[in-house]
Amino acid sequence: MRRSLLVGLTLLLGLMRASGQAASDAILDPVNSMTVDDLVRLAMQHNGEFLATQQQIAVSHGGVTQARLRPNPSFQVNGAHEVAGSQNNIMLGGTLPLELYHRRDRRIEVATVGLTMAEFDQAEQERQLRSEIEMKFGDVLASLRNLQFTEELLTLNRKALDLVTARVEQGATAPLDANLLRVEVNRIDSQRVEFEAKLGVDVLELKSLVGMKSQEIFHIKGTLEPEAVTITQEEALKHALETRPDLLAARAGEQVASARLKQAQTEARPDASVSASYQRMNSSFAQNGLTASGQVQPIQGVFHFLSMGVSITLPVRNRNEGAIETAVAEVEQAKQRREYAELIATREIAAAFLVQAKARESLQIYSDGVRGQAAQNLEVIRKVNELGRTPLQDVIAGQRRFVEIETGYTDVLNRNYQASVRLRTATGLMFGR
Repeated sequence: MRRSLLVGLTLLLGLMRASGQAASDAILDPVNSMTVDDLVRLAMQHNGEFLATQQQIAVSHGGVTQARLRPNPSFQVNGAHEVAGSQNNIMLGGTLPLELYHRRDRRIEVATVGLTMAEFDQAEQERQLRSEIEMKFGDVLASLRNLQFTEELLTLNRKALDLVTARVEQGATAPLDANLLRVEVNRIDSQRVEFEAKLGVDVLELKSLVGMKSQEIFHIKGTLEPEAVTITQEEALKHALETRPDLLAARAGEQVASARLKQAQTEARPDASVSASYQRMNSSFAQNGLTASGQVQPIQGVFHFLSMGVSITLPVRNRNEGAIETAVAEVEQAKQRREYAELIATREIAAAFLVQAKARESLQIYSDGVRGQAAQNLEVIRKVNELGRTPLQDVIAGQRRFVEIETGYTDVLNRNYQASVRLRTATGLMFGR
């Protein structure tokens, strides 16, 4: 898998360079592109893991169909013929199981609740897949922002290098300034390559989630500004307990265990089968007798029998104790799993609200008190340098600090985006959008 990822990344970057197109422009397309919802819908059609989960529903449907079927009757044919004699006997019979004490209903109940559980499991798979796609989509957008910023900064510094080089040739600037700026240009170019590689990896991982091949054309559009979640923590918890597919699946699992317990208890009760048979017996003796008219004829008779009966299974030695004991334990196990799942959901929601609050706080600090001031500081340093009152090293140092702030701001934006996805995933708000 690692080898295929590297091959895909090489192809992606190679296509970008061959076309002379910036990596960010090759991914972003405001017109002919896919949003995160488009990618989720595409994943529902191509993601192998999700498609496999859908087959589990088909399996459960088959189980319900099978559970509704009644047991087959049995038919017997027996024949007997006397060795070296003329006597023979033919018997035809049939047996029909009755399935007493609603055995069929118990079987249908287990299969039906199992189907419901499978549907909730598929919904949970969709919820998790949507969450993974949205989070990876945010990583792609963050990598794109860093790459775009670096590409713009690289273009600006290359123009500055051309200007300084021209001034050096004219003797207006010391050669050291050109050398310092050339080193800075190469450093930024190296950083651009790293961001380009990071973007390529993120894109390939997103394609893998969606079910796309690495060489397929891929354009997206979106923003790191997340959707607003206007819901209190209490409302979020209530909504999650009522709608989250994993919790509904846990409750369905509890119902499946209860249905299996009823089925095991029913199997401990008597069952019966009715049977009927017809027998034709041809019997004779190696002697002759006289008829009513005095004629001699062999002693022979053909007899017809019709019999009916009931076969009852008596649960005397085997009362299904082991199956009932197992079912009781499974009921308790399912209950504990459901309670633990609800506890985990409560913790996830509390943590998601906390993470989002801190992410917003950090974003506010960056927006109000860091980025704007850093940009002003860099502009002042550049103007002072243009007046010849500060060396070029100060400009380069200020620019590096500004780069760190901008890439840090990208991280904060992505954390805020990821926090929103995490909150909507925990509350179940993103499911079925």
